Amino acid sequence: MHTNVKTVLGISLFFFFGFLAFSELVGNYIDYIKTLDDPIPLLNYFKPELFAFVFVPLLVATGWRVWSGESHWSLVWFHSGVPLGVLASSISLYGVLSNFGNLEQMRISVGESLLAVFYGGVVSFIGYLNLHASEIPNKRNSHSKITKFFVFLLNILLILGGMHYYVSVFAFIEPTTICIFAAFASGFILVNRDGSKSICHLLCETMVIASLASVIIALVSYTTYQGHPPLLGPIVAIGIMGPLYGSFVIFQCATFFPEKNLREINFGQINWHLLEISGFWILMCLAPMSVLEMSVF
Repeated sequence: MHTNVKTVLGISLFFFFGFLAFSELVGNYIDYIKTLDDPIPLLNYFKPELFAFVFVPLLVATGWRVWSGESHWSLVWFHSGVPLGVLASSISLYGVLSNFGNLEQMRISVGESLLAVFYGGVVSFIGYLNLHASEIPNKRNSHSKITKFFVFLLNILLILGGMHYYVSVFAFIEPTTICIFAAFASGFILVNRDGSKSICHLLCETMVIASLASVIIALVSYTTYQGHPPLLGPIVAIGIMGPLYGSFVIFQCATFFPEKNLREINFGQINWHLLEISGFWILMCLAPMSVLEMSVF
């Protein structure tokens, strides 16, 4: 069977069976909700704003990398999917918590914010399935500073637009988290740099470690001051901004650095660490009640 036919068939079956799984799940929700006197909202696994937040910057990055001849599209998707998912989820989550209102609605919105991570994971998965190391794109003038600046500006504006959709752009400036990232960047890039690693490699490693440090610092503070609500807002902000800043920089690295630098980096490992850090923060700070706490059984 031809490779392209296999690719189309594999992706089609992936989405077909995924659609069946979600249809069955939603059907169970609907059957239960119909039995309630006071119906609850139906969980929607497709959030257009989160979907757009992941895919619009992705398509811009893909267009740039493919047009410039830097990468095959599958590499762009594999490198960028998870960072974009974590970025979109963090921005949505911060917006939800900043506009605290009805508690029940906030619980639903927090859960829906995590869908962006799922979308990004699917993007990286599709990219991984279609990696073609043998395909070498036609090289263009990818080092044009004007073109790169235009693509960078467009990507920044798209992300800022997503931030503004949820809350003020300036609300995402968190001084403590910025200082944490600056400290680790100084250590990695200026102190520990050797000739065997590129700036891109060191930068991605720095973002992972700084994101983890932000989450750990936030969790220690959160546990210590849990009984003091006025202190929790800034602490939660640090925990969210860590993965947000880290995934933003990693996405920019995947978009603009030459392919030879990106091949030095194990992006599968980078993506996995980002998911671990985000999952750890959610589990420790935002996890729902367990089935034992709800006395379901």
